[in-house]
Amino acid sequence: MPARDHDHLRLDRRRILRLGAGTAAAVAAGAAAGGSPALGGPTAAGRPWPGGPAPSGFALLGDTQIDVDLPERTEIVSWVYQHIAAANPPIVCHVGDIVEHGSVAEYDTYLSTIPAALRPRIRHVPGNHDWRWDSTAGARYGALFGPSRYSFDHAGLHFVALDPSHLLQEPGGFGEPGIDWLTRDLNRVPAGVPIVLLCHFPFGGDNYYVNDQERLLGLLDRYNVRAVFAGHVHAEQVQRFNGLTQFAVDDTRGAPIYYWVERTSGRAGSVLRITAVQRAADGSAETRPVLEIPLDGPRTALAQRPQALSLTPAASTLAVSVRLSPRAEAASVQAQLYPQHTYGLKDAGQWRDLAADTSGRRFSTGLDITTLPPGEHRMTVRVTDPGGAWYEQTRTFALPDPRRRLRWREQLGAPVQAGLAARDGLLVATTTDGTVLGARPTRNGLRQSWRTRLGPVHGRPAFAPDGRTVYVPSDDQHLYALDPATGRRRFAYRAGAPVLGSPLVTRVAGRTLVVFAAGETRQAIDARTGARVWNVPGSGMFAGRAASDGIRVYAGAGDGNVYAHDARTGAVRWSFSTNSRTTAYSRLIYGPWADNLEVLPNGLVLVSTVANAFALDPATGQQRWSVTGSYVYAPKLLLDDGDVLMFDDGGRTAARVDPDTGEARWTTGLGARPVSTGAAIHRSVAWTPTTTGLLVALDLGTGSVRTRLQLTTTGYCYSPPVVVGDLLLVGDQDGLLHGIDVS
Repeated sequence: MPARDHDHLRLDRRRILRLGAGTAAAVAAGAAAGGSPALGGPTAAGRPWPGGPAPSGFALLGDTQIDVDLPERTEIVSWVYQHIAAANPPIVCHVGDIVEHGSVAEYDTYLSTIPAALRPRIRHVPGNHDWRWDSTAGARYGALFGPSRYSFDHAGLHFVALDPSHLLQEPGGFGEPGIDWLTRDLNRVPAGVPIVLLCHFPFGGDNYYVNDQERLLGLLDRYNVRAVFAGHVHAEQVQRFNGLTQFAVDDTRGAPIYYWVERTSGRAGSVLRITAVQRAADGSAETRPVLEIPLDGPRTALAQRPQALSLTPAASTLAVSVRLSPRAEAASVQAQLYPQHTYGLKDAGQWRDLAADTSGRRFSTGLDITTLPPGEHRMTVRVTDPGGAWYEQTRTFALPDPRRRLRWREQLGAPVQAGLAARDGLLVATTTDGTVLGARPTRNGLRQSWRTRLGPVHGRPAFAPDGRTVYVPSDDQHLYALDPATGRRRFAYRAGAPVLGSPLVTRVAGRTLVVFAAGETRQAIDARTGARVWNVPGSGMFAGRAASDGIRVYAGAGDGNVYAHDARTGAVRWSFSTNSRTTAYSRLIYGPWADNLEVLPNGLVLVSTVANAFALDPATGQQRWSVTGSYVYAPKLLLDDGDVLMFDDGGRTAARVDPDTGEARWTTGLGARPVSTGAAIHRSVAWTPTTTGLLVALDLGTGSVRTRLQLTTTGYCYSPPVVVGDLLLVGDQDGLLHGIDVS
């Protein structure tokens, strides 16, 4: 079978520095990974491999998370890579979170830890740290390491590198395109060849880092997948389920540790034997056996797969019935409602034992569904064998909505991460593959007017005051001005770096400007012609939206500060530090890097982080008030009476706030996190889609919950909604646009 490995590019400092200017162009040249001499030889410390010569195999590590402000990590990773290099492995598998937040300096430092001869042998997968917070890090990663998903063959094994990550977001999802790609790859693997998956996020069991992991598990049943190597949890974790063994590695950032994986013979055939290699107190290397993963023989947990599974929802109970196959040996059969609103975390679950009938083949129970709203939901059945391995299967069920509020769904083909805007009955929808369409939503679906393709879009489009132009930000380093009636380009402004956030259209000295961030710059252009008005360097990336009062422009930055710029020239007038953190990474993540700033009716500037919201004096930047909470992601809404509607992601609440004092007139729990979604107002009701698909309607006067509806189960919602007539439009990461009747 021909290898399908990608070419691994030569890693050097000059290449990284070229990428640091913000260009998204991939580096063309590269050196393909070649063969390696036989393993053996001294360790990095000059001592023989503990216990004798190095065995044949490969090295495995993850979560190095290089941070230039924490040099002890660099020393740890250097020791690890020197020790690995001395063993001379043919390949090294790194399961993600290579660096802390994807900066040029971090990748430069990371490469300095790797002996030159070892560099082309390392196979990386991206973690959430590697490009989430940096507008250029995705292109940097691709130029240095190649595609984020790929496959290769080694030592009779087929390796597949997976990437469920989402730019700007913490957890992930494969989506149908990711599953389709994996299906095509696995279909080419000859029968009998063991398959090993590499993925930063672990899945299954108590792991809820990938929202549509049941898509993956349903696919893997059909193939000879034996092992999954993952990271992210910063602890060794072994789980045997669905016929595979998943091993999550301990993090190398915290201690000098890696793993040696050797294909060898075990009691029942070929196995992958995993040994931990860690630096001892005296500087030598200690080894410790961890586990063996069987590569031959039956995948025993598959025998526990239910032969039949039925779900029958009633008024208050979901009846679950399971019939096992004659081959099953079940120590227990359990079920639980899927913890839908666990977002990027572990969850032990609330499992309920099913009762067996006299045959011992049929099991049943009832799950309480009295608190579930109408819409789609999931449940999981787990059948555990006497050895502790299990088979899990997740199924979807629906609870009827008597009002039939969900009128339709339209598949747009790629995630709708933030990109909806509406005006005068026209919806402009954008996706992360660059699709942009104009349509007239109706109760029966979309009447599409036009469709075009730009670069990927992660921010919200914005209309001109007269509605005759819509401005679309793009990762392809452009801000586009389109005619909303036809989709034709009025102009394409080259910004010099990805435009990830949302543009602001504002009036300055009688002139309409579009203000936005591109990479580490803050820019303003003429809204009519696209001519540059000013372009000033920033201090770190900004993926939110600026605010302006016509005198100054206010924007967050990756250095943890908010800056006031002269609206006519871009010159900085003042800055305000939002946190007291000391490292570049911590100032970034605890800063206003993704905030949608607002100028309140009283003139104060509202800026938020994951810890606080601050109201600042517009002329001086002095703090007038602050409130505790994570208000940085979801856009705030200014209400007609001057109050502001704010969403606390960490507290899972919405609050109506007095702009003069920051005091809440009411606060309501949403039941799920509103990461990036915000709300849309229709007839004094705030319709709030939460990230995990729960739609909550709040009475603006009292904060009481009017209604709830579960829109989706497998696609996270990050896009702020819009209203067109009596329809609420909500996008999700599965590429679905939901049309909800809110009349």
